[in-house]
Amino acid sequence: METVISEKSDSVVVNEAHHITDVLLNLDDRCDALTISLHDQTALQQPDYPVHLEHLDPASGELLLVVTDAGSLEIPILDTHRLTLSAENDQTLRFEAIQVLKAERYGDALQLRCAFPKRLLTAARRQSARIALRKDMHASAAITRFIGQPPIMATLRDISGGGCLLGLALAECASLTEALTLPAVTLTFPSGEHFTIEASVRHITPIARSNQAVVGLEFGNLDRPQQRQLAHIVSSTEREIAWRSGEVSRLAAPTPLYASAEHTRSRTAKRRRRTPEGVSTLREIARDQHLFLLALQNDHPLPVERLERSANQLIKLLGKGRQAFFYDLTCLTDEPQWMQHSLNVAGRLADLMLAEPELAADTHRAVRAALIHDLGKAMLIDEALPSLESEMNEAQRSRLRNHVGALLAALARAGYPLDPLERDIIGGINERLDGSGYPRGVAGEALSPVVRMAAVIDVIDAMTRPRGDRPALDAVKAYRYLYNRPKRFDRHWVTRYVQRHGFYPLGSLVKFSHGYLAWVLALDERGQPSRVRVVRNLRHAGIFYDDEISRVDFDQLGRLVESVQPERYGL
Repeated sequence: METVISEKSDSVVVNEAHHITDVLLNLDDRCDALTISLHDQTALQQPDYPVHLEHLDPASGELLLVVTDAGSLEIPILDTHRLTLSAENDQTLRFEAIQVLKAERYGDALQLRCAFPKRLLTAARRQSARIALRKDMHASAAITRFIGQPPIMATLRDISGGGCLLGLALAECASLTEALTLPAVTLTFPSGEHFTIEASVRHITPIARSNQAVVGLEFGNLDRPQQRQLAHIVSSTEREIAWRSGEVSRLAAPTPLYASAEHTRSRTAKRRRRTPEGVSTLREIARDQHLFLLALQNDHPLPVERLERSANQLIKLLGKGRQAFFYDLTCLTDEPQWMQHSLNVAGRLADLMLAEPELAADTHRAVRAALIHDLGKAMLIDEALPSLESEMNEAQRSRLRNHVGALLAALARAGYPLDPLERDIIGGINERLDGSGYPRGVAGEALSPVVRMAAVIDVIDAMTRPRGDRPALDAVKAYRYLYNRPKRFDRHWVTRYVQRHGFYPLGSLVKFSHGYLAWVLALDERGQPSRVRVVRNLRHAGIFYDDEISRVDFDQLGRLVESVQPERYGL
C-alpha cells in the first residue's frame, strides 16, 4: 500500500485502490454523516452537501451517490470539478478526486454515478479514530445547551479520543448551530457510568429519508481524569464490539461498561397502528421546514425546492379531504409547538383562501409564507431566550417580537427570492387593525385582506395552544376574544373562520355527559361533531378505548357537554 504522511495536516494519504475500496465498503450512512464538496474549489468557497451512498460496485469501480439537498448545485459545474466525499464531516476520512460520470436531477436531489476515488486521507493519530457503536449497543447522551434548561436527549453513534457523533431528532436541532460551544454533554452507558465534557458542534447533518440528524462534536478542555476515563470508554467500546462480533476468544467476556445495571424486563410486543398517509405527508413537510431552518441558521444554500414542494403537498392534501386533513394536523404531537403552529396556520390559511374566489389564485404563495413565518423565533434562541415553550418574562417577550426582522434579514442574506405577497404575510401577520401590533405598527386599510385573514388564523391557533404562562383556551373562548375586539381583528374573517371550523374544530377533544372523552373526527354542515374517536371514560380510571362512533350512536356517550384540553387528562 502506498502511503504518505503529511506533516502539515498530520494525516495519512492512501493511494492504493484495494484499500480505498475496503474503507468504502465499511461506510454506513446510517451512522456516518456523509457529505460531498467540490475538490478543486476556486476562491469562491463551495458548501458541503449531505449525500447518501446508494450503491457500490467494486467490479466496475463505480459508486452511486444521491445528493439529498442539491438545489444550488448545478450539473454543468460537475463536468469541470472533481468531488471530495467526507465521512462524518470532520476530516477523519476524505475520499478525493472523484470523477462524476453521469448526473441526473430529481427535484432538489441529484443522483451521481461516479468513478471510485483516487485518494483517501485519514487521520494519522490513534485518538482520531472513530469507533462506531453496533446497533445492539446503546448509550444515551444529554446535550446541555443552556445551564438550567432541560437537556436535549440523543443517542451515541460513535466515539473517539477527540469527539463523538450523536443521533437525535431533527426537530431538536433548532437551537444548535455549527461551531457552537456546548457547556456540557453527558454520555450515559448501560452500566450507569457517566462521562461529562464540554464540546463544540462540528456539523449537523440530516439523515436521508428520516426525521433524524447526526451531530458531530469535538471534545474540549479535557483534564487528566477525563482523559483517562475517555480512554477507558473508547477501549471498552472497541472490546465490546469485538466480543459481540465474535472476533475474540470464546473465553472472552463482555465489558462492564455495556452491561446493564438493571435486570432486563421482558417486553410484550404491541400492535402498531398504521400511520395514515396524510400524517406521513405532513411529517415530510415538517422535515423540510426543519431542513430550511437548519440551512438558514448555518448560512447553507436554502432548499427552496423543498419549500415549493411542501406548499404543493399541503394544498393537495387539503384538496383530498379537508376533514381528514385537519384531524391529521392534530397528530403531529412529536413536533415542537412552533412547528405545529406554522403547519396549522398554513393549512387554515389555504382552506379560507381557496373558499374565496378572489383570493384562491394566491394560495400557493401565501402557504409558502405561512410555513416559514415563525422560523425567526427559533433563530433568536440564546442565553437570554433559552426556550420558546417555557414561561417568559417581559424582556423575553419583547425580544421575541424581533423574530420578524430576524427572519427577513436571514432570508435576504441567503438570497431567498421573497415574493411581495410572502413579504406582506411574514411582515404583517402580527399587525393589528388599531396599530397595536408589530413590527411596524401598521393599521387599518394598510393591511391587505390576506394579512387580516392570516392575523385572525394566527391568533386563534396560538390561543388554543398551551403556553408556558397559561393553558390552552378552547375554541369558543378564542373566538369570543377576537370577535369582541373588532378594532384589532377583522370581524368578517373571524366570522368566516367560525363558519369553516365550527365550535368543536376537527381534532379537538370533547367531553360527553356519561364521562366519555373523544376526539372529533368529522363535522356536519352545522359545524357539529358527526363522528368521534372515543379514548377514555372518566368514570372508569385506567380504561382506555380506541373506538370510532358515528352520530347515530352518540346516545351511548350521553350529551355533548364541552370542549376540553387534552393536557388536563394526559392526552
